[in-house]
Amino acid sequence: MEIDMQTPDVLMGLAFGIPASAGDEVGQENGHRWDPTDCDEKAPPPARTALRMECDFSYLPNHDEDAHFCHARAGVVGVADGVGGCRGDGVDAAEFSRGLMANAYNAVAAASSSGICPYTLLEIAYQKTVASTRTPAASTALQHYFNCPFQLSAVGGDRVKDAAVGEFPVEEGDVVVAGTDGLFDNVFDAKLEGIVQMCTALSLTPGKMAQAIGRLAYDMARSSRESPFSAASREQQGTNFTGGKMDDITVIVAFIVS
Repeated sequence: MEIDMQTPDVLMGLAFGIPASAGDEVGQENGHRWDPTDCDEKAPPPARTALRMECDFSYLPNHDEDAHFCHARAGVVGVADGVGGCRGDGVDAAEFSRGLMANAYNAVAAASSSGICPYTLLEIAYQKTVASTRTPAASTALQHYFNCPFQLSAVGGDRVKDAAVGEFPVEEGDVVVAGTDGLFDNVFDAKLEGIVQMCTALSLTPGKMAQAIGRLAYDMARSSRESPFSAASREQQGTNFTGGKMDDITVIVAFIVS
């Protein structure tokens, strides 16, 4: 397991483990014991070939409010972005995102089997984080309007069930890239696909690939070239600037292997 909560000394952050407490309840609300393997949707059929995940990360902080985890055995990764708008209220915008990811990891580690339901896992992590932190929110990729993402918060905000869930099949040799908006606001999908293909051709490890992607996002954030953020701002806000967006950059790369 890898979860980053500290500013790294080099491109790739230092990782440390957060073990699940012995006997810790996976999650409970109103007398109902949550289990991250519970899901309302029908479980997918088992894969013909047993697949597993090899994952690593790169983290380049700006305000140091991102958090993430990677549980390779369960095949689960997660990322969360602290809501920077809370910074002006004198609170630690990173506390909620870090708690959310730590609680999600612990729930995955304590799960009785594989096959994690995203909604249930997020609900478990959310309930525990609200109960144990003083800070208000963490954001998601969904947006109400330009640069205003959906947010989970201790009071008000959006609901876990408002999150979008999608699925796609994977096979041996696939590469999964997850990240916060520090990546996706600065790197177009086509460019991201290109660097993944290049790194794959060079037989780079997941960690080295994550570093390469993170470096590209870092350079784009500080450039005057067109970015997904500037393109969206022009389309939705009528602005005319070009360039990237300075932000924390989290990149998780997972190789699907047999």
